[in-house]
Amino acid sequence: MDKRTSRRALLGSLAALALTANAPVYAQDSYPDKPVRIVVGFAPGGTNDILARTLSIKLGEKFKQSFVVDNKPGANSAIGNDIVAKAKPDGYTLLVSSSGGLTVNPVLMNNLAYDPVKDYEPIALLGSFPLVVTINPALPVTTMAGLVEYAKKNKGGSLDHGVATSSFQLVAESLANTAGIKFNHINYRGSGPTVIALIGGEIQVAVLDSAAVMTQVKAGKLRALAVTTAKRSAALPDLPTAAESGLPGYDVPIWTALMAPKGTPEPVLAKLRNAVKDILAEKDTIDKLQALGMDPGNTDGPALMKRISTDISRWAAVARTANIKPE
Repeated sequence: MDKRTSRRALLGSLAALALTANAPVYAQDSYPDKPVRIVVGFAPGGTNDILARTLSIKLGEKFKQSFVVDNKPGANSAIGNDIVAKAKPDGYTLLVSSSGGLTVNPVLMNNLAYDPVKDYEPIALLGSFPLVVTINPALPVTTMAGLVEYAKKNKGGSLDHGVATSSFQLVAESLANTAGIKFNHINYRGSGPTVIALIGGEIQVAVLDSAAVMTQVKAGKLRALAVTTAKRSAALPDLPTAAESGLPGYDVPIWTALMAPKGTPEPVLAKLRNAVKDILAEKDTIDKLQALGMDPGNTDGPALMKRISTDISRWAAVARTANIKPE
């Protein structure tokens, strides 16, 4: 082989190497150049599913690419969350998860297949909403403070509470701890059966999502006392907060976040974070969230991951105090 041939071969190899090295950068710059899957760990029709579908339409419009919702229900969203934890970290598989899937499952589920802190990259907190402290209207109280006083005077400090989900149970338990009363938890299979039991007088109180109770509250079949967040909900502006009702400092929202598999390239994450931030500021998005009883999120990146870690610690402490064991 002469020197000119060797030189051409060397230059060709260097050019090929340069193209290979630049390929991931080009792929990130052109993201997304194929459909993106958004996994939701719940069945169609719920709050997380509706939020994911709203987001998928908006992201599709921004990126001129399809974002497709893929429902993988089961095990309080653990099945869907695990799928994304094990997905290729290229930005083409994303997760819309409830706070329960990211912060309650690690506390209440043995042998959880994913680690919320180690297995995901945080994109954005999409929205949060309060739970509503709701009672059977046969109880002779109209405020949260009145409920606490009633429990202490007439029920030995305890009330029968309906549990719709494990997340709601921990919120209710933290509320009872703060108020200095006790809830005797009775499990039901979701918000619907819990509402029926509350109307029927099987239980006295339930801490539930607003979507499940507000129709019955307006009809006079249930009575709402307070929301569990520090500020009033835009969707329920006339309902006082627990803090306004004698529990200062109490602030426990339920929230939903957009996550990606650990190792997703930072340029891809940055694109998604910027797009979601813009989407959450749009009036029609805000209106849609408020129709779901949610307030738009304003947390992304490291701040969101810090919140996940903090909430896991909080729920672990609540579970220990209540002697709630993982299963």
